[in-house]
Amino acid sequence: MKGPRSSSLPGISDESLLSFSSWLENNKSLGIDPQDHYHSVLHGIAGSPGVAIGRVYLHTNADIWVAARSIDEADIDREIARFRIAVDAVIAEREGLIQRTRETIGHRQAQIFESHVMLLQDEELIGKTIRRIRNERRNADYCFYIALQEAIDIIDRVATDPFFKERASDLEDVRASVLHQLAGDSPDDPERDLVSETVVVAHGLTPSDTARMPSDKVIGFITDTGGPTSHASILARSMGIPAIVGCARASSTIAPGQTVIVDGYSGHIYIDPDEVLREQVRRWRERLAERTRILEDLATVPAETVDGHRVSLELNIELPDEITRMSKFPTDGVGLFRTEFLFLARDDWPDEDEQYEVYTRLAKAFVERPVTIRTMDVGGDKLSRRLHVEPEDNPFLGWRAIRISLAQPDVFRTQLRAVLRASAHGNVRLMFPLVTSVDELRQAREHVEQAKAELDSRAERYDSEMLVGTMIETPASVMIADELAQDSDFFSIGTNDLVQYTLAIDRNNEHVAALFDTSHPAILRLINRTVIAGHRAGIPVYVCGEMAHEPVAAMLLVGLGIDGLSMAPGGIPELKQLIRQFSLADAQQVAREALEQTTGEDVRKLVRHAFSERGILTP
Repeated sequence: MKGPRSSSLPGISDESLLSFSSWLENNKSLGIDPQDHYHSVLHGIAGSPGVAIGRVYLHTNADIWVAARSIDEADIDREIARFRIAVDAVIAEREGLIQRTRETIGHRQAQIFESHVMLLQDEELIGKTIRRIRNERRNADYCFYIALQEAIDIIDRVATDPFFKERASDLEDVRASVLHQLAGDSPDDPERDLVSETVVVAHGLTPSDTARMPSDKVIGFITDTGGPTSHASILARSMGIPAIVGCARASSTIAPGQTVIVDGYSGHIYIDPDEVLREQVRRWRERLAERTRILEDLATVPAETVDGHRVSLELNIELPDEITRMSKFPTDGVGLFRTEFLFLARDDWPDEDEQYEVYTRLAKAFVERPVTIRTMDVGGDKLSRRLHVEPEDNPFLGWRAIRISLAQPDVFRTQLRAVLRASAHGNVRLMFPLVTSVDELRQAREHVEQAKAELDSRAERYDSEMLVGTMIETPASVMIADELAQDSDFFSIGTNDLVQYTLAIDRNNEHVAALFDTSHPAILRLINRTVIAGHRAGIPVYVCGEMAHEPVAAMLLVGLGIDGLSMAPGGIPELKQLIRQFSLADAQQVAREALEQTTGEDVRKLVRHAFSERGILTP
């Protein structure tokens, strides 16, 4: 503890703060240090949103190491039979998890365990283990461990993308289950030791670990390893359980029985909070509920300036399992549905029907609201094993996005057919990423026409008037925006990449990330040029990316003529509230002045002054 405990902490008036950690930071700014009210704090990666407070259960059912043991030749067949019995037992256990997951969480989440069954039925893997047993006369435990470790080592060596790296956890999950069977053990039964309001802490949680946890007792997860795209994180989100992953040494720092606060919004973990801090959790939840009620009043009103100019506010959706939850938000539609997860979360290409099912679910969930589906936007580094190419030294400037799609026409048209078929069930729009030339756009559109012809030959239904748009993400695409507009039904400016490519900054590089500046005059001028080109051709221009929900940027983007903004759902209510406080004329005047500034800080000062002068309250 860092000082005396006071009897209470004040509340806050800023209704826009979503995470409990932001609440605490605001209290600190008022002169009350929340560090006086917990023993210590850890920081991890937000894996599943929500806030939970509960007692810790340390989960230790991890992979096990086995020693090599020689066996007699007469015992080889018996050892192989023992191995096959263990594999069959795990397959039966996984089939039970598949059924349970389908019933309690969803069909797509059950596919995680279907992939486990496929792995255990892989004759190459099973055969490799059996051959090692015969040739080396070693025990099955050791031979299977080595066979799986070889596959895991390949992933660790060649995979640079988190999606692929985290697939190693599936192999570890299957390996641990088979090894426990061979050892005569069974997975720990969480039901036996857990009490209500438990936070599970582990070095790592496999998908089967997560799915086995009783949802009526477990209210939070914390792991040393993993990321937001791991299967454990996906399952936690689907189960509605807050989770923090990638928190190094959490399992060795937090003791069983301790009380922790898990902030799944920020990735903060508060250990041994006192009664004052626990009361703050209750007050924060009350304030959040009050905030939700207030913002619900905005649900039925448009994002409209005081002089009646309407701005479309749409969602960015990352994962298929977010569709149902996201569709409940009062927004104008989906400005960006990323399809990468369908391609990265598996070892083979997703077929047309599988993609069609996801895209159709998206279209139906949003009824008549438009949904924009972006074709696969991944780099060659993420698909290097499947495409049989070496990982690239600079994937940001390499083989990625539309370039891979055009080079893989069968894969590309499979996706296009799936999107087109889904367009028969809702207001679907298609969008191509990272287009840098008119030739690329025309080739991509020709593939759309070929996909239509293929569907016609099968008498499949689709919207023949489906809109097809182009993402503007590089200075090159901005400079030829006039020409691109002739073959586009709309533009969507991807500000994250536009800033990176314009300012030569990798925002994930800690040495230069601070230079990532969406208010840089060069960025504003590129956006302005794109809007002019799009509107001259009679097409709307949207913005997706982090810039869309920044208060300073919102006024500038509206003033520059952007027709719609697309973002994560958390920022939409406040952004709507902000837009309804200024006029289009005011925004246009501020935007004109911003284009004349020389630095990003000058732009921010200009907008902050405009807010202050007009009495505009910002989130």
